[in-house]
Amino acid sequence: MLRIAVITSSYPRYEGDSTAPFVKSICDHLEKIGNDIEVIAPYDPVVNSETEGHTNVHWFRYIWPKQMNIMGHGRSLGNDVRIKPFAYLLLPFFLIGAFLSLFRVTIKQKSDVIYAHWVIPNGFVAALVSTLRGIPYMISLHGSDIYITKTNPIFAAVAKWVFRRASGVTSCSPDLLQEAIKLGAQKNSRLLAWGADPEVFHPEKRNLKLRYEILDDHLKIMVVSIGRLVFKKGFDTLLQAMSQVLKKCPKVHLVVGGDGPLIDDLIIEADSLGISSQVTFIGHISWNQVPGYLATADIFVLPSKRDEHGNVDGLPTVLLEAMSSGTAVVASNIGGVGLVIEHNKNGILVPPNNADLLAEAIINLVMDENKRFHLGQAARQAVEDEYNWDNVSLSIAEMLEMANKHRLKK
Repeated sequence: MLRIAVITSSYPRYEGDSTAPFVKSICDHLEKIGNDIEVIAPYDPVVNSETEGHTNVHWFRYIWPKQMNIMGHGRSLGNDVRIKPFAYLLLPFFLIGAFLSLFRVTIKQKSDVIYAHWVIPNGFVAALVSTLRGIPYMISLHGSDIYITKTNPIFAAVAKWVFRRASGVTSCSPDLLQEAIKLGAQKNSRLLAWGADPEVFHPEKRNLKLRYEILDDHLKIMVVSIGRLVFKKGFDTLLQAMSQVLKKCPKVHLVVGGDGPLIDDLIIEADSLGISSQVTFIGHISWNQVPGYLATADIFVLPSKRDEHGNVDGLPTVLLEAMSSGTAVVASNIGGVGLVIEHNKNGILVPPNNADLLAEAIINLVMDENKRFHLGQAARQAVEDEYNWDNVSLSIAEMLEMANKHRLKK
């Protein structure tokens, strides 16, 4: 058993929160295999301490009044691209609060290792505590952290210092791993695809009532896409593709789940394309409701792309959750998507930001029920066999154990 202090800037703040549920999944499964987990995360005004689950979460405050605690949980980034100006003013207070909280937790827990999510800012805090306490640390990368290091030379210098001292680094995308290696991550760096929970995301979660509520004709093909409504998620490309799909296959309905700064622009675009009656924007979906949407869909689409600033997703876990739900998936071949999707075997891969080829892939699946069924079955099997949180947590635990053994030998 390892005593692991986990530091993260995003974590589910209440029951059903869709903010970084994958971090909680990793923590829960590390705990499931016998490790002692303490999580350090920034306080947020919407935190509900009654829904922390089995893991002990330490919500640190860094500013007063509480409404000003906007760092973390995706709130400090504008459009998932730029750090909001006010966040720069809060950053010193955030770092001090995170440092003090992690320092106290490692003493109380007698932590063997520190596990940081996102190299900026949490890797820096982990490195400081590691230096003072003599505790090794490892880092998992998710995408936005590496992007930020490429836009700010100070953050890049900090990341280099952090990577060189880390006992291990995981990345869910080959591109992210190469960027980390360029910044100094060498020892025990590993490409590690994320997973899904096949018990939570299951074909049996198919919800006919939900289907009837959304579709005016239950025989229509229901295409679902879920994500934060920002540029890199590629929803504009999906709408352009759907305008072509609907010309050939009018009995199709697109459901877009999620909220974000582009919601108004996307609604206007759907209207300008003449498809607004065949597109439903659900808005925010509680994480507890996501399994129902994914299992009810006939096709799931992940239209991710590199946005105009160069920002790109690592490996969105909603893709794996759709696969686990037994739903046929079409996904942009970008980031870590190619790690989990084998083209024409357990899903369809298309080039990013290409509405024509995306439309063609969707049309082919709309017109071939048998192919949808077999792709969905193969996708579900891939999650059961490999891309699940049990396997991911075992790989992470192995790396943390290696770091701890190295410390004990010193």
